[in-house]
Amino acid sequence: MKKNTKNIQKSRKLPILDFDAYSPEEVAKRVEQVGIKKVRFPPLVTIMLGILGGSFISFGVIYHFVTLANPAASNGAANIAAPLFYAMGYIIAFIAGAEIFTTNILAMMGLASKKISSWELTRNWILVLFANLVGALIVVIMFVLSGNIYAFDGVLAERLVQTSSYNLSLTPTEIFFRGVFGNFLICSGAWISLAGRSVTDKVLGLILPLSAVPAIGFQHFTGNLFPLVTALIISPDMGNIDIAASITISKTVINLLVVAFGNIIGGGLLIAIAYYFIYQRKKW
Repeated sequence: MKKNTKNIQKSRKLPILDFDAYSPEEVAKRVEQVGIKKVRFPPLVTIMLGILGGSFISFGVIYHFVTLANPAASNGAANIAAPLFYAMGYIIAFIAGAEIFTTNILAMMGLASKKISSWELTRNWILVLFANLVGALIVVIMFVLSGNIYAFDGVLAERLVQTSSYNLSLTPTEIFFRGVFGNFLICSGAWISLAGRSVTDKVLGLILPLSAVPAIGFQHFTGNLFPLVTALIISPDMGNIDIAASITISKTVINLLVVAFGNIIGGGLLIAIAYYFIYQRKKW
């Protein structure tokens, strides 16, 4: 009887709570493995996935601006909701396996462990940068031709041009540090996503870090492509709206380059290299 009682008591024990997520050390290994795999994709595959990545991120940016410009939403509600919708682009890109420059920076962990070469990493970044630009440009052209850019009696276009103009009015130092913070958050979201085991885990892990980027005013290369390129195309027809700075090709290129460099520091050094030294490096 005593043995039976003990067995019953054992069977009634509550299970230990377990979130079933990968540990930080396991995530570090996964990040390294994913980065190595990505930089060794055939160039054509990288370009095609990069075009998709630039397209997905652009749709997230569109969703963000449409929410901000919609007259049916109050300014307070729109400002809170819009960043959450902004995250849509990255969520689609992550789950669909697209290539994005800002998150491919995490491949620096493979470089630090000497499992990929600096040339492999640089080639991947160049290809993905180019492909993201092409993907964003395709969406820009189609969106302008669709006429949707002038939704809400032109308020959408005005909001987009004014925001782009403000970003171009910032000093290079301001742009750089906003790029550092932007990709620090984006790569943190990617890290959390890789800790999850299900699609639901990944989506929930991505939403807040990604939505914080536009909510706070941080910047990242792929996310800047759609609004800046669109503003370049439509700003000459926008009349006399108040803008913080003129929108020119040279200012746009400078913004994108400075943001990209800031993104490399924020996601590469502050996330990938930091975690490499914590978990991946051999004994000190």
